[in-house]
Amino acid sequence: MPADVHAADRDPADRDPVGWYRLSLRSRMVLLTAAIVTAVVAAGGVLIVAAVEAELLEDADDVAIVRADEVAELVATGSAPTRLPTTEVEAVVQVVSGGQLVAATSNVAEARAFDLPAQDPGTTQVMSVDVLPIDDTGPFRVVAHGMLAPEGPVTIFVAVPVDDIVETLAAATRVGAVGLAVLVLVLCALMWWLIGRTLAPVDEIRVRADRITGRRLDARVPEPAQLDEIGRLARTVNAMLARLESSAEHQRRFVADAAHELRSPVASLRTQLETAAETSRYASDSLVPDLLHETLRMQVVIEQLLLLARADNDTLRRAWAVVDLDETVDTVVSGLPAARKVGISVRGVHPVQVEGDRDLLELVVRNLIGNAVRHARRQVEVGLAAEEGVAVLRVDDDGSGVPDERRDEVFRRFSRLDTSRARDDGGVGLGLAIVTSILDAHGGSVAVDRAPAGGARFCVRLPLATPVTAAVGSGDELLRATGASR
Repeated sequence: MPADVHAADRDPADRDPVGWYRLSLRSRMVLLTAAIVTAVVAAGGVLIVAAVEAELLEDADDVAIVRADEVAELVATGSAPTRLPTTEVEAVVQVVSGGQLVAATSNVAEARAFDLPAQDPGTTQVMSVDVLPIDDTGPFRVVAHGMLAPEGPVTIFVAVPVDDIVETLAAATRVGAVGLAVLVLVLCALMWWLIGRTLAPVDEIRVRADRITGRRLDARVPEPAQLDEIGRLARTVNAMLARLESSAEHQRRFVADAAHELRSPVASLRTQLETAAETSRYASDSLVPDLLHETLRMQVVIEQLLLLARADNDTLRRAWAVVDLDETVDTVVSGLPAARKVGISVRGVHPVQVEGDRDLLELVVRNLIGNAVRHARRQVEVGLAAEEGVAVLRVDDDGSGVPDERRDEVFRRFSRLDTSRARDDGGVGLGLAIVTSILDAHGGSVAVDRAPAGGARFCVRLPLATPVTAAVGSGDELLRATGASR
């Protein structure tokens, strides 16, 4: 990507290396909710545990300070015994002077002073200690109180074990973590179900909208009963489809009406020119044949436009019957002009029957073979066979072929890849569009690929004929139009 492109202008999926935007909206909402709830509850739990820990440690410190004050009164009066009495509180007391043990409670494991800093008279310090030379295991909260005794300055150490507090907080943390995990899982399941129900109308709208094509603009997306954002979205989409349908209908009607209105004057002009060409007065005039040729081309274009207009309106009235497609190929090939420079091989044509309109299917074959003849250098290969339950018609030429990036374009209306070609060599780019429309009406398809000879291969697939015979619609006037071009 160019260096001058700002990061904010890039696609979000390109900015995210983990593909966050590839997840569904439902998944993202559930994950985001789970992350927020986990963070909030975990932070609240940490604050609660910290507050409880501070409160319990403060209580332990108060107990130690009270015990230190009691011992200080005994030391101050000189009545403190060497073995200090113990109380209900499991506190360890030492009186230390100059690093020497003066007095201690009976629960001291060793007759040596705590390796803790002495305090000046009148000062008190509270500290946390992990290990002390006593019977109890740590950690401890130790209060160190300095005072002036009759025999000199001493430090009173009172240690209160807080291992119960640590174990209680650890157990509470484990229970909280398990509870948080269960809470998040239940919340995710609930959110997944709730968001799924909420977004179900959106998915229905998406599925229905995906089926709407240019030929099915009369279809509409389902509208939820509730008047929320999703309901307003569905109504807006339906209103847009109605406008598109109206616009497309006006356009199709215009094309059909224009082509229909042009048929009569063009037919009249053709008759007059044919008459003029036969009279001796204009026999030597080259202008009349040229005008007649252009009139014939105009008449072909009008007939093609009328056929496409009927296909767009789904009004191609089809006389359904069993059609021998191999005979249709023979009819088209034998009807081509004899003075052609391109050979047509039908060795790969095998008997195949399909159901459809005989004349419309002949028009498909005529357009494809005529298109191949115009673009071939020396040879056109036509193949027809039944493959995997469908009839497959292949028309190959040894011309220049169709570029890969423009293979979809050749089936568009008025598409001509070779814009420099002379008018006499091809049509106006409606032949392959007519092929697509007719095949769509017959449940078939057409695709273009590279032929073995290097040119283009047009492959048509049609359902094979079945024993069921049904007449679909009534016969309409059959349109014949040539001049396919790519």
